Amino acid sequence: MSRTPQKLKDFLTGFVDEHALADGDELLLDVTEEEARDLGLFFIRGICGWMHGLDRVRRRQLAGPEGRVDDAGTHDEEVEDEADTQDALVN
Repeated sequence: MSRTPQKLKDFLTGFVDEHALADGDELLLDVTEEEARDLGLFFIRGICGWMHGLDRVRRRQLAGPEGRVDDAGTHDEEVEDEADTQDALVN
């Protein structure tokens, strides 16, 4: 179930346009339980992806020049950690 990556602004604009009940100062959405769950999962994936990227940048900064990355942009141990994380999320 692979989806094309979508920018947050584009996703939120489309979602609000489709589900907003009224215009005004407050945002009131008409969503089903499934849509609310999907929206929550979207935010969780975004936050986790941001945190993962931030962690990788910080590791590189702490490692200094000797912590250079390979052509794939990751250290071998990070690739293994990512695979383990993906397996845990899928199972």
